[in-house]
Amino acid sequence: MKQAGFQHEALIYDGSAEYLAGTVPFVQAGLESGQRILIAVGPEQAGWLRRELGSDASGVRFVDMREVGRNPASIIPLWREFVDGEGGGPARGIGEPVWASRSYAALEECGRQESLINLAFDRGPAWDLLCPYDAVTIGDEIMEKVAHSHPCLQREGRREPSATYEANPDCFAGELPPPAAAPEALSFDVTGLGEVRRRVAAAAQEAGIGPDGVADLVTATSELAANSVMHGGGTGALRLWRDEGRLLVEVEDRGRIEDPLVGRIRPDVHQVGGRGLWLANELCDLVQIRSGEAGTTVRLHALAPEMAFV
Repeated sequence: MKQAGFQHEALIYDGSAEYLAGTVPFVQAGLESGQRILIAVGPEQAGWLRRELGSDASGVRFVDMREVGRNPASIIPLWREFVDGEGGGPARGIGEPVWASRSYAALEECGRQESLINLAFDRGPAWDLLCPYDAVTIGDEIMEKVAHSHPCLQREGRREPSATYEANPDCFAGELPPPAAAPEALSFDVTGLGEVRRRVAAAAQEAGIGPDGVADLVTATSELAANSVMHGGGTGALRLWRDEGRLLVEVEDRGRIEDPLVGRIRPDVHQVGGRGLWLANELCDLVQIRSGEAGTTVRLHALAPEMAFV
């Protein structure tokens, strides 16, 4: 008997034939049972599915994961909107969050996101999510994390429970890699928030980021710095540096974040806190959070104009 609740499964595939053998029956079963279906994958994989499904593809909603999931933190809100939309009801999805050209930082956050999605939907409505992973282009380190974040794995036609699944990982644990270059640094308190904004604006302009992108990055950093003053001990540290076409902006303080889904669940009008990280995820290409007893570090990534994807 099929287990009730949220079902999160990984499909490890090698080539289009294995991809279609794992995904098409999943889609057809949903169509036959009248479920709403959302497929969020890359353009190549979407092409495979459209051709194989033929006329059945008209009953499926497709979105480009390389756009909607560019920031991995946007993936949980995408699925929540889908699952709760149209009055709810039976649903299933295919989501492919990882591709070979993703940066190392984005791949790291994808692994954490895939664990957080289990928490986000643990007590919600029953629905099914199948996550394909390309065994040819994805390294062993990523594959190991796939087994940690998916309760069930499917490969070469076999489906089995993951022996290394972690039900309650600390997705804020660990440390971020040190800056690749000596950063510009500033310690601040409430009197220094204006200087934080000025420095971020100047660094973004120097990196060639356009006016809208500069404004977004300044807004996101300003929110984080204000959080440091209000909730992180009254002071914080700002660091700025460039690395491989990216501007990195880091805010560090002595506070600790307790809610693992902060920044991934849209705050309601009555909620206290959580808006700063939600806004940062909305405005930035990538947001990394590490938090523990020693304090919290939030790193914002802003891409130079010539870079298409994180």
